[in-house]
Amino acid sequence: MKVHGTILALGAFCLSAMPLFAQNGYLELNLNNQAIQSRVRSVRPRSELEMFRVIERAGGDKRIRGIVLNISAYHAGQETLWELRTALEQFKSRGKKICAFISSADIDLYCLASVADKIVMDELGALSLTGYVYGRGYVSQALEKLGIGARELRYLEYKSANEMFTRDALSEADRRQYGEWLDEVFALTRDTLIKARSLTREEFDAILNREFLYSAKSALERGLVDSTGREEAVAEALKALEGGEVKRFALYGDPVSGLMENEAFYGPGKAGGVFSRPPVIAVIYARGQTDMERGMAARTLARTIREVSGQKRVKAMVIRISSPGGSAEAADYVAEAVKYAKERIPVVVSMGSVAASGGYWAGMYASHITASPYTFTGSIGVIGAWFYDKGLNRKMGLTVDSLQRGDHADMAAGVILPRRDLNAEEEARYRAYMLDIYGEFTAKVAAGRNMASEQVEAAAQGRVFSGLGALNAGLIDSIGGLSDAIRIARNLAEIPEGKKVAFSEYPKQKLIDKVLDHFPLASVFGPGRTAPISPLNSAAAFFADMFLPEPLLADLRYRLERNGQAMPILPMEAAVPE
Repeated sequence: MKVHGTILALGAFCLSAMPLFAQNGYLELNLNNQAIQSRVRSVRPRSELEMFRVIERAGGDKRIRGIVLNISAYHAGQETLWELRTALEQFKSRGKKICAFISSADIDLYCLASVADKIVMDELGALSLTGYVYGRGYVSQALEKLGIGARELRYLEYKSANEMFTRDALSEADRRQYGEWLDEVFALTRDTLIKARSLTREEFDAILNREFLYSAKSALERGLVDSTGREEAVAEALKALEGGEVKRFALYGDPVSGLMENEAFYGPGKAGGVFSRPPVIAVIYARGQTDMERGMAARTLARTIREVSGQKRVKAMVIRISSPGGSAEAADYVAEAVKYAKERIPVVVSMGSVAASGGYWAGMYASHITASPYTFTGSIGVIGAWFYDKGLNRKMGLTVDSLQRGDHADMAAGVILPRRDLNAEEEARYRAYMLDIYGEFTAKVAAGRNMASEQVEAAAQGRVFSGLGALNAGLIDSIGGLSDAIRIARNLAEIPEGKKVAFSEYPKQKLIDKVLDHFPLASVFGPGRTAPISPLNSAAAFFADMFLPEPLLADLRYRLERNGQAMPILPMEAAVPE
């Protein structure tokens, strides 16, 4: 049985290494189910790196004339969609063709599809081109009704992560910073679509502001897609592109939801031969809140970064950061590990959909930082909140009595929450504490980015930037995605062009479930996980009974556990999945 198993394994390896099709074939890039798989513990998710490597390999493969881009049920963050589009543009630059198949799509997925020479839309699909909106939910009135008080420990102009607990509308600072982000990313998407579909500015405005919702029939009439239907329509579109029927296909992705028949598996390929030992580029994923044990698990992550940087074959390191921040201590653990690794090998940070506040802190010492235009980043600053009993105990029939030694010993005393607000003296001490941590943050940014303190302060105060804004502010070095980060790392490591490299991804499979349990959406305690028993976690359980949405509960639990702490963290709404 062992011999048969070995033969089968060897056969599978050979199939993955060599697609079974001849010249003039097409690759179906079936990205459906990727987002679902990345949340299911029992299914090994395909990494972002693997997708981009497949596209790069297909671009240089003489047997492949084009790609069928199947994104009829694909979901991803704006950054990933932008990077996929960039990779597919590079694929087309080699003289190859793309046919995209969509079903229900929003403006971001449609923008990805617009890279194609032909777009086929499911005959019962829907296209919603409504533009972009940024909004926040506010719970101050709900907390008031529950008898919960909230004080913002905020001393920086743009650091607004706790406004949702103290306000009921956007502050002027938020309107300014998130308005600028919306303007930049909206303009990029608009200009991309105008160019891709040969639209005038007036036509685009009409599509967005008057029509916006399309059936397959109306999308075809408007010229937003090139044909409607399913497998047969895709085959006809390929015939139009190639001047004849395409009969040979390879497949990357899920075979069940694939469009084309007679497909052989197509993978990213292997680096080097059986006996060669090419140089290695390590790719490390740092996802979720900057927390010591949860989220990106900073203690383990920092150890991994240090250990991998010392491996003999590893010549460069790319760290993919997708984090809204959280704990300053955890962010600094990772930052110090990055600094340590950079002394040994080049370290390039690739920012995902969000890498801000503590997420920015974690990567600021890198040799090079790259981000997409759509990335939320910056937010150099810290903030805290003080939640306290403002009638909750009375509503629940609870009373508190205590003895104390020390003027401030009762500050955090209470049944579910501290039973009182901070007094003026205590608030003044918190202000000094917060500004001390902020001073540490800005000083480290100045050192890591080789910037003058005045330049850092101009880009700080908690201000959020798009990737484009961060580049202009000197907070990052280039616009790009994971593939660009790998190219930059390769160049910094002086690996000759054309020389094959191997990739080693972390966390390894035995750790991936731990990471995925806590991402996306700033989740702290996911399904099936429990928190240590404490008064603050009792409060979280109480809120759960109040029917608050789970993302809000998760975010509130995290902040309650760190009541009064200085936190480099974004608002809950910014903690978007990759």
